[in-house]
Amino acid sequence: MNLFSSITEESFSYLIHDYGFSEPTDTDGRWKTTFLYTNEQLAIEIELNYQEMDTFIFIKKIGGVSDIECDVTRIQLEEFINVEPIKSNGDQTTIEQFENGILDKAVLLKTHLNHIINKKQESAFNR
Repeated sequence: MNLFSSITEESFSYLIHDYGFSEPTDTDGRWKTTFLYTNEQLAIEIELNYQEMDTFIFIKKIGGVSDIECDVTRIQLEEFINVEPIKSNGDQTTIEQFENGILDKAVLLKTHLNHIINKKQESAFNR
């Protein structure tokens, strides 16, 4: 496990301990590592994108008729909560900035998670 993966699992551990999400399933790709946390209602995907040196969070509603329907309901966190995404500096991003970006996204998700779980913004999935 690399440093960024360790920071991610530690920063998002509240999903498991405080909200009952599953232990993450991690997948390593050529330019990214993804962590998938699920519960009965939602799947939260954390993507560490090494090419863009950025962290992305996607929310998926669970309970669709098929996997295809679930893919349609996948939405980026910032779009879901209606805030402007903070972009990294791409290949100019330092290791420290990338680490801080992971921590910032963990805080952003935690700040809005109760609203997301309670489906107060369910219409965001139907855009």
